Amino acid sequence: MIGNDMRKLRSASVVAVTLALLAVSACTTSDSSDDGATTDVESATGTPTTSDETYRIGLALPFTGPSAAYGEEFKMAVEIGIEDVNEQFKDDGISLELVTADTQATAEGGVSAMNKLGAVDKVPAVITAWGAVVSAGSPVAEDLGLALLNAGAQSPALIGSSPNLVNALPMNDAQLANYAEYLVDQKGYKKFATIYVDNETGQGTADAFKAAVEARGATVVAQESIRQDATDATTQVAKVKDSGVDFLYVQTLLVEGASTMKAVEQAKLDIPVGSYAGVGESKLIRAAGQEAMNDLIYMSQIPEDVDGVKALMGRIQDRAPKMVLQNPSYDAYFYATAFLYAEAIKELRAQGAPVTGTNVLAIVNSSKDLTAPIVGPMDFTDKLTYHGPTIVRQITNYEDDPLDDTTVDSVTASN
Repeated sequence: MIGNDMRKLRSASVVAVTLALLAVSACTTSDSSDDGATTDVESATGTPTTSDETYRIGLALPFTGPSAAYGEEFKMAVEIGIEDVNEQFKDDGISLELVTADTQATAEGGVSAMNKLGAVDKVPAVITAWGAVVSAGSPVAEDLGLALLNAGAQSPALIGSSPNLVNALPMNDAQLANYAEYLVDQKGYKKFATIYVDNETGQGTADAFKAAVEARGATVVAQESIRQDATDATTQVAKVKDSGVDFLYVQTLLVEGASTMKAVEQAKLDIPVGSYAGVGESKLIRAAGQEAMNDLIYMSQIPEDVDGVKALMGRIQDRAPKMVLQNPSYDAYFYATAFLYAEAIKELRAQGAPVTGTNVLAIVNSSKDLTAPIVGPMDFTDKLTYHGPTIVRQITNYEDDPLDDTTVDSVTASN
């Protein structure tokens, strides 16, 4: 959906500046990635910063439009993360302040939000999500020198797509490889169909799913797209039902995801259905699909500290007692990303270096010691992508708390 938009947005934006990714060293330069970027922190004095400072961080999420409920939930996870950062790093002289911008979960909104946060609010780093937003916002982040911290979009197309992009959660390429192994080798499914949202994330993940199952000798017989925020998926589900497949994989967002699973229930589709955490953990989608959600097999990036996730969700629910919480595993990464930023700031202060987007990227690119509560150690690949566990979970009862779903497989993704 955003291919043409992206070309227009890129041509309309200021000429992108390719920023070098710099390592923790004020004096040496070394090659660190395939694109020849360097890894030095800029302007390090070698004299540690000891004064108390407040550092701004941006948050670009949908606060209006159909995805606003997601945005508000993720915002609360970030706010709680910042509160905990400010307590934990108080003795280090570090305090974080949040600045927000509305993306409406669209490419155009992403560009507008990055310009506001970078050019007007002057933040060094921005936490964000949604594939269309990340893709469209990346050139702006490059222009303005922002570190773009993706805590919610998992399309494999984002990996290495920008020198300014840090993918702070497991991505679907590694997850899909393990998921395909489970579905094809362990469960024996051979003919697949996909229903995917017609945007950057949906198309990229549908293609990656197809490649993953075909690599194991299976085939994707049918691929059906659905418009983002569509309220009717009966045509797509009918085509899948007639295709003769033995497994349906669904890659959608909230509104069209609920429509898809409602159509699956109404059509009495009698084949197994699978998806990812955005569908499997959503209480609204579970309620829409009802019995069709039972036995759904989904990928999840939920950290091993499930008790920590439950505690976080309790704190979010206390802030919004009437809100139906949708994404516990994603909330954990939004929470953790505040700590990722604080850890980078702490290292830059130790070197007497300014906290800029370029320098934050340098620390993430070079450090192996970044850690966050709930998620734990955060090891990043040379393409600035978090390397974490792949969890395969199954719904027993759609009315249960998603955190009580059954884990049927757990593998740490390899590079």
